[in-house]
Amino acid sequence: MDAGYCESCGFFEDRCGCGRGRVLIKGRDRVRISKFLSGLLRHYPDRFGIELDRRGYARLEDVLDILKERYGIGEVELRAIVELDKKRRFEISDGKIRARYGHSVDVDVGWTEDKCIPEKLYHATSPENLASIMKSGLLPMRRREVHMTATPEEAIEVGMRHSNTPVLMEIDTRRMAERGIDVRKKGRVFTADHVPPDCLRVVGWKKT
Repeated sequence: MDAGYCESCGFFEDRCGCGRGRVLIKGRDRVRISKFLSGLLRHYPDRFGIELDRRGYARLEDVLDILKERYGIGEVELRAIVELDKKRRFEISDGKIRARYGHSVDVDVGWTEDKCIPEKLYHATSPENLASIMKSGLLPMRRREVHMTATPEEAIEVGMRHSNTPVLMEIDTRRMAERGIDVRKKGRVFTADHVPPDCLRVVGWKKT
C-alpha cells in the first residue's frame, strides 16, 4: 500500500482519514526500499560503507545519504516506512537507525526473554528442507536465529517467498522451555537459537 503523511492524522497507509494528507511513497517503491533497508541493516552494511555499532545501530544521516542516492527519498519518507511497518522491523532513536531483528552480522540488539510466549508458534519452509529439519531441527542457517510466527498465516506468507508449496510446521514452545531453550519476542516475530526436532510437528502445506 501507499504510504503518506498528514499533519492531522500522522503517517497513514493507502488513504488519509481526513483526506488532507499526501502520499509520500507508492506501494511498489515502499516494498523495494524496505527490502533494501533490511539487507543494508541486517546483512551487508559494509558493502555500502555503513558502520553498525554493537547494538546494530547505524547513523541515520549515513543511511539517508544512501537512500537519497538510490531512491530519491528523504527522512520523512524513511520515517513513514519505519512507522508503518507491520512487522516492526526497524527502529529510529537518537539520530540512529537499526533493524530490530534478523541479523546475519554480529550484533547484540539487547532483547530480553518475553514471558508471554504463545504455547504454539509456526514456521514454514520449502518441502526439500523437510527431511533435514526433522532430523536436525530448525537451525539459523544464514541468520543468527530461527524465526517463528504467532499464526500459521504469517508463517505461510514468509514461506511463500521461497517456495510455492511451503510446508507448515507447528512449534511446541513449552517443550522448548523444558529443554532450556529460550524463545524471544522481537516485534511481531519470535526467535530462538535452535528448535529441536522433537519440538516440531508438520501440520500441512500451501498448495498451488
